[in-house]
Amino acid sequence: MAISVNPHVLDEIKSYGAFDISACFHCGNCTAVCPLSEDGASFPRKMIRYGQLGVKSEILKAKEPWLCYYCAECSETCPRQAEPGEYMASLRRYQIANLDPTGFGKLMYKHSWFALLFSAVTAFILATLLVKIPYGKSPAHWLFGDLVSYSTIHDVGIGLSVLLTTLLIASFFNLIRRSEILVGTSFKKLLKAKMEVLREIGTMKRHAKCHESDERKMPWYIDPRFVHMGIMWGFLMLAMATAFDFLFLYLMPMFVNPIPEWLGAFGLPQVFYPARILGTIGGLIMLWGVSTALYKRLAKSERATEKTRFSDGWLLGYLWVLAITGFWLEIVVTFANKAIINDWVLLIHAAMAMQLVLFMGMTKLAHVVYRPFMLVKHALRNTETHQTGEKQ
Repeated sequence: MAISVNPHVLDEIKSYGAFDISACFHCGNCTAVCPLSEDGASFPRKMIRYGQLGVKSEILKAKEPWLCYYCAECSETCPRQAEPGEYMASLRRYQIANLDPTGFGKLMYKHSWFALLFSAVTAFILATLLVKIPYGKSPAHWLFGDLVSYSTIHDVGIGLSVLLTTLLIASFFNLIRRSEILVGTSFKKLLKAKMEVLREIGTMKRHAKCHESDERKMPWYIDPRFVHMGIMWGFLMLAMATAFDFLFLYLMPMFVNPIPEWLGAFGLPQVFYPARILGTIGGLIMLWGVSTALYKRLAKSERATEKTRFSDGWLLGYLWVLAITGFWLEIVVTFANKAIINDWVLLIHAAMAMQLVLFMGMTKLAHVVYRPFMLVKHALRNTETHQTGEKQ
């Protein structure tokens, strides 16, 4: 198969991060020191070569950028200061932007001013929709005023979820087509690969390898692996809590009364509903992870956090504000405290959460979708290699 080479591709990738990969003379040091480099995933050297040649087709379908957790050992030991670790992070941004069907992802990653302006305008539009489209009657337990309607939040949220699903399907179709992951893959192999990836997501054992040889042992609460897990699992728990709350309190109103009566017998407030418990735990975990990640980036305490792109800070900042406003609203609900400021906090929280959902496929939040997919692709490759070795 012929490969199209384009020397201008590297210049395009550079707009997604700060590095000087053109200085690389392929000594192989980055691959040698990388604790995650293995058969079938010899990075970053392989991806550097693709970038220098400008093989865009191979770069856009490569799994290697997603197998990297940016421990920065390659950057610290690079004799040419080519920043291979930052290059791998830039490739992830490059793939996300090129998979986004709207084209906004490219503009947000390349231009910080556009990302800031687009975020502000979108948030204003969403907030205006929530305020100007009162729909339905709020339930009796609604503790907020008429600034934002209870039904409007749910209905606008449903509309945005449908739009997000449509955009992600389009992105995923392109990703599957480029990756050729389903070509010649049996259901049994695919299932085995998925189970392996689920174990990885739950434990991040590969991420743990990044610091096995690091002499600068750090406490678990600032360890990159656990911080990453905290952000990911906290976010997923909040998403599940929101789904459960929506399912039982909105789509299935017949469940609304039995739950409060059951809890009321023990004199427990709404904060002790199962969905609220899950959301509270998830919120605390995510708040710790996001706060730690923000601190490390502001302090530039590690090589991997010395350079912070606007896209990285944007996501962490959004998640932090959402966690804080979320706990504010939980306190309001728990203590039945009515005040106009609470209505505005609700508006800010709802508009920002909806915007985050809408931007999922064009920002760093896309890691939630694309990294597991690429890990499945890598697991399938390992399974095929292992089976071939057994036959030999």
